[in-house]
Amino acid sequence: MRQFDLDTKLLHLTRDDAFTLRDACQGVLVTGGTGSGKTSASGATLAGAYLRAGMGGVIMAAKPEEAEHWRRLAREHGRIGSLMEITPDGPHSYNFIAAELARQGIAGLNAVIECLMRVLEMARQASPSPGRGSEQFWEDTTRQVLRHAIPVLYATTGTVRIADLLRFVRSAPQSPDQMHDPDWQRGSFFCECFARAAGVLDDATGERMVSYWRNDFATLDPKTRGNIVISLTTALDRFQHGWLARLFCGETNFVPELTFHGAIILLNLPALTLNEDGIIAQQLFKYVWQRAVLARNALPPEQQERPVFLWADEAQYFVNSFDAEYLSTCRGSRACTVFLTQSLPTFYARMGGENARDRVHHLVGNFATRIWHNNACAETNEWAAKTLGRTVHTRANFSEGHGSNSNVGLNMGEGTSWGRNWGSGGGTSSSQQGSSSSSNWSSGGSVGGNDSRGRNRGHGHSSNVSQGYSEQMDWLIEPRAFAHMLKTGGPTNGNRVSAVWFQAGRVFRASGGNALLAEFVQ
Repeated sequence: MRQFDLDTKLLHLTRDDAFTLRDACQGVLVTGGTGSGKTSASGATLAGAYLRAGMGGVIMAAKPEEAEHWRRLAREHGRIGSLMEITPDGPHSYNFIAAELARQGIAGLNAVIECLMRVLEMARQASPSPGRGSEQFWEDTTRQVLRHAIPVLYATTGTVRIADLLRFVRSAPQSPDQMHDPDWQRGSFFCECFARAAGVLDDATGERMVSYWRNDFATLDPKTRGNIVISLTTALDRFQHGWLARLFCGETNFVPELTFHGAIILLNLPALTLNEDGIIAQQLFKYVWQRAVLARNALPPEQQERPVFLWADEAQYFVNSFDAEYLSTCRGSRACTVFLTQSLPTFYARMGGENARDRVHHLVGNFATRIWHNNACAETNEWAAKTLGRTVHTRANFSEGHGSNSNVGLNMGEGTSWGRNWGSGGGTSSSQQGSSSSSNWSSGGSVGGNDSRGRNRGHGHSSNVSQGYSEQMDWLIEPRAFAHMLKTGGPTNGNRVSAVWFQAGRVFRASGGNALLAEFVQ
């Protein structure tokens, strides 16, 4: 097996399920609320696996403590010698404009333009400009300005400096008539550049450049034109001063391609301490590194073999519109991306602009592996549940009933009837001739009575028991379960952190589906 074979096992998730280099190249997204253990558990586990595999990479830092975290990981896994730390006051510098022009010459101008557009995009995300219309219109217009300014400057000086770019745009004509004004021409750096470039640019290119500035830029709505100039100045002027000027506009003594040979470039430019400058600096280097990765397949074989990774904890600070495009194509360049964030709404807020939700879901849809930690965000939990989908659940049902009845009755009746009659009678008779006498007496009576009583009593009892089963479609894991069923580490949980590990197109042997419950030790 080759050292960097795509089927190399990086992690054993269960006894029968492994996470391979091939899986890593399809991207990993880790979500979890504050204190969920995503950085110290699954994040540290993945980072250690990537370091042990010998990958090169770029690490973006949002918090000041991340630098020490990665130093410790590099020491633990034998890679401290590969760590290259970029700091505001360090010895390393990379002139991105000079590097692109040196690599491609005039063909590199488009790359320079896109680098500058990333800088402008990040500046807008951090400080949206009020009063601007359609974002797409603004982007297209700004790109046109750069596309018609940079070739003139390159023809004039053989290079492109941000100071010259800003001076050129600021001195551009404000109306078509101004281009014919002799006084304006004498004092305009814009006209000076065109005069010096005339002998270098071919006629067709020169005429195209002049036509744009005369017929397009000069006729823009003054407010629109002003917003473009202000945005360019605000975003790019920072590269003329301080550590940003030293790091990106001085000499070049390191390049992104060093990662192809195993270098681990730690951008210790924390977003939370260096604020907007730190974010823009890391965004810029991330972009030039991504471009280099996508182009690496044209390099010699020894620069194509080693896998590389891009790591961003608190990734919401560093996402931009290019990331989705990069993620959809970087697999073939052996590039592994790991983004860690708290929730989907953090991406929505940082991405900003029109259709932010759609662009975020386009971005996260490119991560084949998703690791969900404990989270109180209902929207993120619902997204996780929907991703896992529904399945047939068999549920038992049982019922039991008891009843009893009793009755007691008593009746009694009594009747008495009496009847009595009594009679007597007699008679006496005598005769002269003789004597005779007779008498009679009769009496009678009757007595009758009746007496009756009765009693009845009854008792009854009944009981019933029933049981059965039913099948119905329901969430594989209910959204609310992500808020309470997952361990968050610490002494309470024995320093153990649990998470749901999902991988698209995968059937884990341990679960029989595309998700399993994974546990990590902090």
